[in-house]
Amino acid sequence: MKLSSKHWVIMLAAPLMVAVDQAAKFLVHSRMQPFDTITVIPGYLNFYYLRNSGLIFGLFTRELAGISTWVYLGINLVALGIIIHLFFRSEDRAVLLPLALSLVLAGALGNLIDRLHWGYVVDFIHMFYISKSPPGHLHSWAIYNVADLCITFGIGLLLIDSFRPRRAQ
Repeated sequence: MKLSSKHWVIMLAAPLMVAVDQAAKFLVHSRMQPFDTITVIPGYLNFYYLRNSGLIFGLFTRELAGISTWVYLGINLVALGIIIHLFFRSEDRAVLLPLALSLVLAGALGNLIDRLHWGYVVDFIHMFYISKSPPGHLHSWAIYNVADLCITFGIGLLLIDSFRPRRAQ
């Protein structure tokens, strides 16, 4: 079987991004304690170590206590089924859709590895800014990780791909 563009994209991008995600989390997990902060860009970006035992952005942490790994596993299985379905429906020469699917797959696998290994997801990227008006007001986004970035960019690429015209078959 000759490998097409879409096969090469998914075989290279997904494992590479899982490796980057896991390496970053390993460094954070091994060198920081929960709630430790390392300033990366003063006033805008910190590494702030959190253990996320909830779902997306820490939602339902208390409600899912003890079963969040199973819920997350179920969500991952559904996502994997959708990714496989879309991958096999894509054109052999396609690059954008397989790249988007690879990123979503890598993000889901990266966070699943954390849940199965530690029982929680390692989050550490904290973007924020302190406004001048009102003075000193902190504007902060959720704390996330490389896997979450992969999922976000993958979904963005899926949206872009969905608006691209398709060739007649």
